[in-house]
Amino acid sequence: MLTTAVTSSPTAYWYLTRGTGTVALVLLTLSVALGVANVRRLRTDRIPRFVLDAVHRNVSLLAMSFLLIHILTSLLDGFAPIRIVDVVIPFISAYRPLWLGFGAVAFDLMVAIVVTSLLRRRFGYRTWRITHWAAYASWPVALLHGLGTGSDTKTGWMLVLAGGCVIVMIVALVSRATAGWPEHPGARLSALTASALVPLGLLVWLPSGPLAAGWARKAGTPASLLHASAAPSSGTTSGGSRSSGSTSTSTGAFTANVSGTVSQSSTGDGLSQVNLSLSLAGQRLNTLAIILRGQALDGGGLEMTSSEVTLGPSSQPRQYSGRVTALEGTNIQAQVSDGAGHSLTLLARLQINTDGGSATGTVSATP
Repeated sequence: MLTTAVTSSPTAYWYLTRGTGTVALVLLTLSVALGVANVRRLRTDRIPRFVLDAVHRNVSLLAMSFLLIHILTSLLDGFAPIRIVDVVIPFISAYRPLWLGFGAVAFDLMVAIVVTSLLRRRFGYRTWRITHWAAYASWPVALLHGLGTGSDTKTGWMLVLAGGCVIVMIVALVSRATAGWPEHPGARLSALTASALVPLGLLVWLPSGPLAAGWARKAGTPASLLHASAAPSSGTTSGGSRSSGSTSTSTGAFTANVSGTVSQSSTGDGLSQVNLSLSLAGQRLNTLAIILRGQALDGGGLEMTSSEVTLGPSSQPRQYSGRVTALEGTNIQAQVSDGAGHSLTLLARLQINTDGGSATGTVSATP
């Protein structure tokens, strides 16, 4: 039976990576803010002090749990060439080394904090206290990691969330710096200065950094992966901005009617393969081929484990190549790029005739 519906299990890793990374940042913000405000000095009539200490500790452990899931799903997702060693050794990754390196630094600091906290009696109070100060450094580098590598940086909700985390930290710093004034004026003034410079620095950096066009390339995304670094509207691919054009020199977006054939066969290793051969009407890039491979599902369709997408003129049908990034029924989204690094986001909305083995619909392309 020809496929009429396709699902994609690998995209679940990407959703988990994005979600757990965002939650980990929020929890880390709460943990560090509680530490900066010094929960031991907080008192209420109804809540004992040891309860507030327990909240701080448990939020920290929960942040580490989400961070571990974030790292695991990043490794399993496969969109970016991230190795296990890149998780612990900063600035050596082939993928956005600086911004991914900030994530490794934050992770190393958090591991040191958790280990010394759990084994506090063995390390002693002084060692624990010195290491615990590293928590203050883990937050800004984690924020830079998220903004520099995240696919949602340009979205309004992510900017609001990041802004909220910054505000929480500013409130914590100001409250701590002004409590007990004027003792230790140097340290207090340094904290107040930092609370002013951090948001100012972000306001200056973001428009020319992650919010600017071409950030994926500037951030250090390998040229071979630029097709996977454009963040489509569904947000299912790695973070970054879209590269230019639908030709080797760059053209604008287009929408074209398509028609062609669809077939499904066995690959011989227990998996199924769906082949879509489509022609785009009125376009120079008029030849589109989509191959989906995966486990066949009862009642038709398959659970995709790999894919291949090519696009080009009839004289050079593989000018652009890439893979499927999102599937919803017979709507297929893909990212493709040419040898020069120019990328396109493709969205195919198809109607499939399983009896005749034909496919019709539209294909939209955006640079």
